[in-house]
Amino acid sequence: MNRLVFLSTLIFSAYSCPSRESALECFYRKADRDHDGLINVSELEHAIDHYLPWYERYPFKMFGGIERILKDCDANGDRLLSKDESILTKKTCL
Repeated sequence: MNRLVFLSTLIFSAYSCPSRESALECFYRKADRDHDGLINVSELEHAIDHYLPWYERYPFKMFGGIERILKDCDANGDRLLSKDESILTKKTCL
């Protein structure tokens, strides 16, 4: 499972299977701390530290962590994630 979807699913609910749109909406609502519509590296780190359980952080980092999310989901390479990029990169990101 893709790391961004995995993280957003954990944030959304540990016991439900949200739609892709619901998972994205929840992820951006929770992780976008300055409400600018973009997730920067600092906000992504904060989301991981606060929403990913401690026992899942090590495997997350082993499989590429934040850099893997950026590689898979940051279509324009600006190190910022947006909903539009998430939609555009659905074959790699979602």
